[in-house]
Amino acid sequence: MSKETKTFIKGAIILSIGGVIAKILSAFFRIPLTHLIKDTGIGYYQMPYPIYTLMIAIAYTGIPSTVSKIVSERLVHKKYKEAHRIFQYTFIVLIFTGVLASLFLFLGADWLIYMQGWVPEAKYSLLGLALSPIFIAIMGAFRGYFQGMQNMFPTATSQIFESFARVIFGLGLAYYFMSSNSGIAVAAGGASFGATAGAIFGTLILLIYYLTKRKKIIEKVHEDNESNQEVEFLPTAARILWIAFPVSVGAAVNSVMNWADSALVVRRLIHAGATQLEATDLFGQIGKASTFINIPLTFSMALVVGLVPSIAEAIEKRNKKELHDKIEWGTRFAMLLGLPSAAGLGILAQPLMTLIYWEYNKGASILALLSISLVFIILGQAYTGVLQGMGKFYIPVVNLLIAVLCKALVNYTLVAGPLGVNGAAIGSIIGYGVFAILNYIFVKKYSDFKMNLKLVIFKPLLSTLLMAGVTFGVYYLFRNFTGNTISTLTAVACGVIIYALMLLLTGAIGEEDFHMIPQGDKLLWLLKKVKIIKVQSRSL
Repeated sequence: MSKETKTFIKGAIILSIGGVIAKILSAFFRIPLTHLIKDTGIGYYQMPYPIYTLMIAIAYTGIPSTVSKIVSERLVHKKYKEAHRIFQYTFIVLIFTGVLASLFLFLGADWLIYMQGWVPEAKYSLLGLALSPIFIAIMGAFRGYFQGMQNMFPTATSQIFESFARVIFGLGLAYYFMSSNSGIAVAAGGASFGATAGAIFGTLILLIYYLTKRKKIIEKVHEDNESNQEVEFLPTAARILWIAFPVSVGAAVNSVMNWADSALVVRRLIHAGATQLEATDLFGQIGKASTFINIPLTFSMALVVGLVPSIAEAIEKRNKKELHDKIEWGTRFAMLLGLPSAAGLGILAQPLMTLIYWEYNKGASILALLSISLVFIILGQAYTGVLQGMGKFYIPVVNLLIAVLCKALVNYTLVAGPLGVNGAAIGSIIGYGVFAILNYIFVKKYSDFKMNLKLVIFKPLLSTLLMAGVTFGVYYLFRNFTGNTISTLTAVACGVIIYALMLLLTGAIGEEDFHMIPQGDKLLWLLKKVKIIKVQSRSL
């Protein structure tokens, strides 16, 4: 495996670690928030939530991937001056677009609520998010510049601080408004403002990091004696926006799909005879289920962030083997993560809901169905990153539009029928499935990539099936003796152990994979030393 591929994998792992910490904080945010404002309040909070997740995707992936792609293309040829000028221009463009987005949310709140069919109480949550685009745009510029240098640490660090601030301010304001009898809708708005507070803190962390590195960056810029092409503002700004739009949409697959739920679910439930309050309550259950789905998606977002500049670098060097290595690793990552996540969440849907939300544990059937879509979501995102790195920016957008139309049609048909809100989960399975398949078709077309079915699919699938059986058996064996909490945690722990052992036994993970992860060499040495298992080469 090439040095560049190893750098890409390590970068993705760093982002994954930061993302996991951030998601753990977010999960702890949702749990007490549910107890504070109940399912109805979560419904108010959840309605504008696709806007927030879209902005987060733009800040974490869309704009950073765009900037990192353009910057990495320059840095391959050691053109530091051009790379820094692109960052400066990006910063100006994004502040301008961030201000416009914030003004739109402030001034267009009533129009958005009307067009989306949201209940009027959702306005507080929408206004709570209104200032965040300005800071999210600034974060996007900084993250893209550092990621173009293959430095993922600033993004991961700012992500953690952003989530921490969101939890503190969001919960604090929700508690204050509930204590002062301001109402559930206002409390939901306070929780939404946590996202704005998080964006402010994330921006401050990135600014501090940039200032500490600025002296070295400027030194490299001044030492750049190579012939540099003059970088003009308007062409650079136009290219950034032209690329950023499809990259952002592609990165926000989950957000765009959720928009179909946000626009249709409450309407169709009311059409079927539910009251506005009942429909909002049921919609809130989708939000609770999404909390679990979003945790594995943290890893996949890190994969996309790393794939775009990495694939772009392989294309720039015209290195077909390196390109195929990275596509294969991205596909393996998706399967190794998606299959066990889907199986675990599906089998333990009700126990996990009860463990986390206690008496507010409705929505397990939604979670069980949504878990099936996880494999398709992660594969679709991975192939989106590949296509964007290859310069095929608008192909994933067209594929996503087709997928959203499929989901919207299923939502419209099923939600108003006997399946109710579960129809939206089925719509997600179909929509994400269409998206992943279409993306794979185009990746294969433009790269001549041939998937190693045994390594990429069959070995992870076999490992997942055994893990699922053990998890199911352990939970139901312990449930009658220990209660839900201990039996669920024991089942999860056993499932993780069995899955890891099976990956080693089947060769789904080989020796070279251990060299890619932090402290992996030591772990490999330990496994061989104690003879727990003979680690196989990945080529087997």
